[in-house]
Amino acid sequence: MGSEHTFPNAAEFRDVVYLMSIAGRFRYRFKRNSMKHMTVVCTVTKCPWKVTARAIGDSSIVQVHTFHNHHNHSLEDVAACQSLVRSNWASLLIDDVIQSTPDYQPRQICKDFQRQHGMQLTYLQAWNIKEKANERIYGEPKYYYKLLPWMCEKMVATNPGSIVELGHSSDGHFEQLFVAHSVSIQGFAMGCRPIIAIDSAHMSGPYRGVLFSATAYDANDAMFPLAFGVMSSENYDDWSWFLQNLKKRICTCRGWEMLGIPCEHATTVILSIGQNVVDFVQDWYKFPM
Repeated sequence: MGSEHTFPNAAEFRDVVYLMSIAGRFRYRFKRNSMKHMTVVCTVTKCPWKVTARAIGDSSIVQVHTFHNHHNHSLEDVAACQSLVRSNWASLLIDDVIQSTPDYQPRQICKDFQRQHGMQLTYLQAWNIKEKANERIYGEPKYYYKLLPWMCEKMVATNPGSIVELGHSSDGHFEQLFVAHSVSIQGFAMGCRPIIAIDSAHMSGPYRGVLFSATAYDANDAMFPLAFGVMSSENYDDWSWFLQNLKKRICTCRGWEMLGIPCEHATTVILSIGQNVVDFVQDWYKFPM
């Protein structure tokens, strides 16, 4: 950075100032902070370090007008001037590492920041820094949901015979996903025992949800993945939707599909999750009492 240096926008300028504070191990504050005019000074009293920048005309481009790159700190000031940890900006320091080493662990981030930048991070701060870096490199997870229709089409196209069902709410938000790969369907029909175990697990993270799974057992009593589903919650409607898709594709007797009444195989599964078999009978068999 130097006088007359330009940046595409104010955000880029702020990023560089923060990285300079990390490298120089000092703290700063904004005396003026707007999109058109920014003045940054060191927090140490009477320290001459200062940067001013202004927007060029009506554009978003920011140009540095004044840059005094000199500090006047005592030893006490240096000891007290550890840079503040800001996840959005500190994550810029590990972008290259995240791209080359996706499993970069928060504990290792803490050690590296202490050794390279003299910054002491908590585990939570390191975790937040890694999350911010991932979002900047790969995008926010919430935008991945828009790719689901494309991903479902590709799964069916590249694995003919696979069953992929996607459910949305009335306003277009994701609600349900069912996936049974063709190799799993064929493997169950050709080499597995006629027993299916189903289970669910609540997922952590910002969007929560529930992972449903259907697993069979092969001739060696080894677990054989059959199908899985991702639901927005765990309730009767979600279990019903999952089991309806499962029985259409997996149950070889096809009794439930043809008659509308759960067959013995489906009944075993329904009872294992604590549901009432009557609730899964087609409506045309039900008469008001």
